[in-house]
Parts: sequence; C-alpha cells; structure tokens
Amino acid sequence: MFDAIVRRFRGRMSTPDLYRLIVAGLTVLGLGAGIAGLVAVRHRSAMIGDMRQASGPLTVVAQELYRSLSDADATAAGAFLLTESDGQRRRYLDDIARANAAVTVATRAAGDADAIRLRDLAAQLTVYTGLIETARSYDRVGLPLGGAYLREASNLMRTGLLPAAEELLAGAQGRLTGTQREATGFPWAVALLGLLTLLALLTAQVLVFRRSNRVINPGLAAATVLLVISVIWSVAALGASAGQVEIGRRDGSASAAVLTDARRAALQSRADEALTLIARGGGDAYEADLKKLLDGLTGPDGRGGLLADAARLAPAEADRAAVADARDHATRWRELHGKVRDNDAGGDWDTAVMLATTPNPDNATEAFGKLDAALTSALRLADARVDRQAERAGRALTGLTLALVLLTAGQVAAVLLGFRPRLREYR
Repeated sequence: MFDAIVRRFRGRMSTPDLYRLIVAGLTVLGLGAGIAGLVAVRHRSAMIGDMRQASGPLTVVAQELYRSLSDADATAAGAFLLTESDGQRRRYLDDIARANAAVTVATRAAGDADAIRLRDLAAQLTVYTGLIETARSYDRVGLPLGGAYLREASNLMRTGLLPAAEELLAGAQGRLTGTQREATGFPWAVALLGLLTLLALLTAQVLVFRRSNRVINPGLAAATVLLVISVIWSVAALGASAGQVEIGRRDGSASAAVLTDARRAALQSRADEALTLIARGGGDAYEADLKKLLDGLTGPDGRGGLLADAARLAPAEADRAAVADARDHATRWRELHGKVRDNDAGGDWDTAVMLATTPNPDNATEAFGKLDAALTSALRLADARVDRQAERAGRALTGLTLALVLLTAGQVAAVLLGFRPRLREYR
C-alpha cells in the first residue's frame, strides 16, 4: 500500500514528508479502530442495560399483570358457585392489588404507546371491579341478576383487559427478543478496522526497513502489539458477551414465551370452568373454549401442546422437572374436570360445584392450584436465566472501555515515537 504511494509521489514528495503522511495515516486508522471499539462496547452495554433495567423487567411485570387479571377473573367466578369464603375474597383482592401495582410499574418503564394502553387498562380495571362488586351485592341477597353482572365483568375482562395485557406482554417480549438478537451480532467494524490498521502497520514497517535498513522499528513494533491486544480483547469480550445474551435468549426468553402462553391458557380454562357451572346448562360456549384451551395446553392426548414445547425448550433438569410437574397436574385437572362435567350434565350440579371448588386432593381446584404453581415455578426459572445471562454479558465487558482508551493512546504514541528518530535524520 505504502509502496504504491511512494511510486505515485516519487519526485514530488520528500522522504520526511512521506513519513509524516504515514504517521498521519496510521494515527487516523488507529484512532478509527479504537473509536469503533468504544462505540461497539457502548452500544452493547446500552443494550444489556435495556435488557436488565427496561425490557426484561417489563416482560416480567407484563407476565404478572396478565396472571393477576386472569386469576382475579377465575377467583371471582368461582366465588359465585358457593358462598364466598374469606380466602377467595382475599385472593381476589390480592390479584387486583397486584394488577394495579403491575400497571404502575409498567407505566414507568413503557413507551408512549404502551403508556396509553396501560391508562386505558387501568380505567377498564376500575369498571371491572365495579361490576364485580355489583354482582356480589346482588348475589348476597339471592338475586339472579348477580350472575348477569358477573358475566358482563368476565366479558370485559376477556375482550378488554386481557387483550390489552396480552398486547403489552407481546410488545415487551418482542422488545426483549429484538434487543437480544441485536446484542448477539459480531463486531465486524472492530475486526475489519483492526485488520486494516494491522496491515497498514506491517506495510509501514516494511517501508521503513527498505528506507533505513533497520529490521525492527521499536515504535511500530510496540504499536502493532498494542493493536493486536486491543483487537483480540475487543472481539473476545464482545463475543463472550454475545454468547451470554444468546444463552439467555435461547434458554430463557424462548422458554418463557411458551410458558407464558401455557399459563394464560390454564388460567382462562379455570375461569371457563366456573362460568360454565354458573350458567347452569347454558355454558356450552365456555365449555367449548375450555376444551380448545386445554387441547392447546397439553394436546388432545395429553402429550403435546404448549407443555410439550416447553419440555423441549427446557435447558436444565430443574426446568424439565417443573414442566413435567405442570404436565402431570394438567392431565390430572383435565380428568377431574371431566368428572365435574359428568355430574353437571347428569343433573347433580351441587356435586359438580363441590368437585370444582372445594379444596381437596381429589378435586379439580387442588389440581389446578398445583398446575399454576408448577407453571409459575418454571416461568421464574426462565426469567431468572434471562437476567442472569444479561448480568454475565455485562461482566464480560468489564474494563474494556478503559483498556481501549489506554491501548489506542499507547498505539498512537508508539507510532509517533517510532518515526521521530527517522524524521530527525533528515534535519
């Protein structure tokens, strides 16, 4: 490269001027490579920070919001089948409190579009709780109008609140996945600029050797060593960081997305079960929806569906165990729900209600509680893995920014010191 420059400017440029041009070129390339590294590290750190402080936590909050709303709907519906117990009342109120807290937290972390959606959701949640309280008031005095208000509240939940929460969750998961995908890219700019600068340094050393008959220029040799250290460190650290993010995406986010869908299907199925019984023979639509959801959860034969997908994605024994527990409890709950339907269809509504609501190892409510607990446990493992891998990705970049500044400054200084004696020869 530099020989071509020499030939082009032969007769028009002195050797000192040529040396000065080489120094300027090497300085620009060295600074460019260093700046490219700093920009890459800063960008990667910003994405990791977003995963740990914004998109990751927002995804978890959105999961909790959907779960709280679904569970509140199922609990409120179940309370109408028998006299509402203190435990059911506390669970419903806790769900509403968690949902309101999740809305508050999510609003602080969400963008403008999501913030508007969350304000609408909060307003609808107020309407929903009002409908539930009206339904309870009528139910306490024995008026059937309470069931109508409950169905209206449940319809609002399914057509307004849950879709809004689902959109928020999908947006948060999409943002997290997109950030993870971007953070796993190879630092091509750093590698290419580093390689170009290395070639320039080697060419400069060849030129100096031909002009001065000195085999090694200490300054250029030192600059080359510093550049190699800088490039290797940058590529290795950014590569290690990308690897940790990829593990979090593959073993955490992908699994969490499937488990979230599984828990959503389970919770909505539970509400369908209660609403079918409340309808007293008029709940065919709820029962059809429940069957569709359960088929999606476990497959018609109990071996497929979302839980089978979650088992395939489970990266560790603890995850596989939690998913296996969920599948077992889902199968058991489906069997017990069959007994609920048999009794209801046979005219024994009281027994059907008892099987669906009374806490007992042989009743549906206990089986569903274990299913929900297993899914929650599996989801927490997946969410924790995302955060843990993001933390490790951040640690992989520790000290790199300062190192790049010092190595780049040292490289430029070494180039200047390397040519200084050669320039003095022409004074």
